[in-house]
Amino acid sequence: MKSKPIRMCIACRKRERQQELIRLQKDQGNLIRYSGKGRSFYLCTKCIEGQHITKIVAGREKIDIKSVEELIKELVSVKN
Repeated sequence: MKSKPIRMCIACRKRERQQELIRLQKDQGNLIRYSGKGRSFYLCTKCIEGQHITKIVAGREKIDIKSVEELIKELVSVKN
């Protein structure tokens, strides 16, 4: 029996199964959903709903804060 891949949320550092996290990546200074190419990182759904996540992701990944806010709003609206 194969074990499920475990990944870590970059905001809260909580380890979850890969399926339960949202995979994102930085593309030319903007935050986008993972395109299948290049490096990526994960965020848990609890952190996406939190208010402080935009500054954490923008600062840690050196991404434009406007693109982070837009994608976070999109992810929250899709979830609801």
